[in-house]
Amino acid sequence: MAVIPVSVRRFVPGHAADVLALARSLGDWFNDEGLRQMETDLRNHAGHVALLGSRLVGFATWNPVDGRVANLSWMGVAKDVQRAGIGRTLVEAIVPDLRSAGFRFLEVSTVADSVDYRPYERTRAFYRAIGFADERVDRGFFQDPDGPYDRLLLRLDLARPNPGRSPEA
Repeated sequence: MAVIPVSVRRFVPGHAADVLALARSLGDWFNDEGLRQMETDLRNHAGHVALLGSRLVGFATWNPVDGRVANLSWMGVAKDVQRAGIGRTLVEAIVPDLRSAGFRFLEVSTVADSVDYRPYERTRAFYRAIGFADERVDRGFFQDPDGPYDRLLLRLDLARPNPGRSPEA
């Protein structure tokens, strides 16, 4: 898919309903528990949204972990426009905010490679392609009725030139 130009805006509370509706449409990535946590987090996390015309097609939010590290808390892109540069654009939009707030790294948690689930294979590939590096695997971190599964923590170095861009870009 070709790159789709979108308008990127700062996330404001008025976007929350549309962000949640988009997340609900992405059932391969967001379950009921996650959606409940997202609804709570959207009250105090910063971020950006991507608009295609008046339609919200993507979101990325973050919160501080400590004075050096921020957490990419929630991210999603509408299925019909995935792989069109919107996720990359959203990450690139939050980097200046993080830098100006004094953060050195942006971390994101996802399902580890040890879990055979195609949607998360694409998620890991996306983060790695835009410059996130594997930081560590936490065994049995996520709890599920079918048993625990592993978390992969990835980290983006905000001091790198053009974070959010792959080294080849």
